[in-house]
Amino acid sequence: MIVQHLNRNDAERVIVSFKNVDGSGSVTLGMGVCLVVSGASIDGLSAVKATGALARGFIGVAKNNVAINDFGNVTSWGFADSVMISNVGSSITITRGDMLKAGAVAGTFFSSVTEQAVSTLHYRYVIAATTPTAISGAPEAYVSGIVRAL
Repeated sequence: MIVQHLNRNDAERVIVSFKNVDGSGSVTLGMGVCLVVSGASIDGLSAVKATGALARGFIGVAKNNVAINDFGNVTSWGFADSVMISNVGSSITITRGDMLKAGAVAGTFFSSVTEQAVSTLHYRYVIAATTPTAISGAPEAYVSGIVRAL
């Protein structure tokens, strides 16, 4: 774990390492990552792309591209420059300040979380820090965000 030293010019961050054991492919920059929380792979290091069903294991947003069986880092707390969002096939709009949860495509995020429902995410989510351009035609886009995964 890397905890950034106090710095007046940059938001504080907590960075955590993980091993990509997601059999469906690489974890790419901005994807949500969850620790494996069932089966034989529970070791506190093995992780897969985030989905709604894995919310209790959410550890953060990938800081780099990570191939299968390789190691990488996630932002677990603080500002993330790139958070991958997904068009979920409806007219859900993402604006600055919205809470984001795991999207329709593994590793991506979308907004449909009310403040009252945050407990269903185990109080682990991302706050959109920017408003994306229209994503209706694109499979995914990016925003910056504030990660709350600790």
